[in-house]
Amino acid sequence: MAKKGPLSRRFSDLRAHFARQTLTACPLCNGPAPIGRLCAGCTHDVQYSMRHYPWRCARCALALPANVPCPDCDDQTPAVQNVVAAFDYVAPADSLVLRFKNARQFQLATIFAALAVDAIQWGHAQHATPPWPATTPLVPIPGSHRSLQRRGFNPAGEFAIRLGRLLKMPVLLSLLYREPARLKQSTLNRLQRRANTAHVYYCARNAPLPCVVLVDDVLTTGSTLNAAARALKAAGVQKVFAVVIARTPCVIRDEPSAIGFPD
Repeated sequence: MAKKGPLSRRFSDLRAHFARQTLTACPLCNGPAPIGRLCAGCTHDVQYSMRHYPWRCARCALALPANVPCPDCDDQTPAVQNVVAAFDYVAPADSLVLRFKNARQFQLATIFAALAVDAIQWGHAQHATPPWPATTPLVPIPGSHRSLQRRGFNPAGEFAIRLGRLLKMPVLLSLLYREPARLKQSTLNRLQRRANTAHVYYCARNAPLPCVVLVDDVLTTGSTLNAAARALKAAGVQKVFAVVIARTPCVIRDEPSAIGFPD
């Protein structure tokens, strides 16, 4: 075998240098990962339940205990056509969402956007998730005044901006608005959430658009997305889809903090 000369060694060193420059620490395991992504192992772990759990609502991606009607969609007429979720809101991925929302780790929004793009592409190929035209705008769910004061930013808006860059879709940050002085959704059960969000969102102008994609961080019962979708349709939007970072797999309806997969 021919020995490598000085020039070959120099190019090998350059390749190693550039490889190091395109890697960063995975926020879950601290191993090497591409910039803006989880490492391959953590990506597989985070996406596994969303892709392999046997029973899900075809509309809102809720994990169900069996092939039964969805409790979040069956007793109402959902205003959202279809929801794409990047992953289930369970360990260890739920810790990433909490770090993003409460510790202001904005770089995680890029990782969430990449995982969401994977979910959109995988869902369309496997389950005929309805595609939307390339010019369809993304509309983030506006944050409450209380949460904006506490966090200093809107998680759904940050996620939407990163997602728009990857998908090359416009982001409308000033189409959907939120009324102030509402109860915190995480303290309410399913029926209370619906009542609390019934008329909380509105559009400041007409929006005669064929389609929009709502963007939010965590989907729990669908009350927020459906209320926002109804406001958009009242303004003239014909169809509303949604993309979220995470989907809570199962919520005990009278205990809003009890979350987990069905037994």
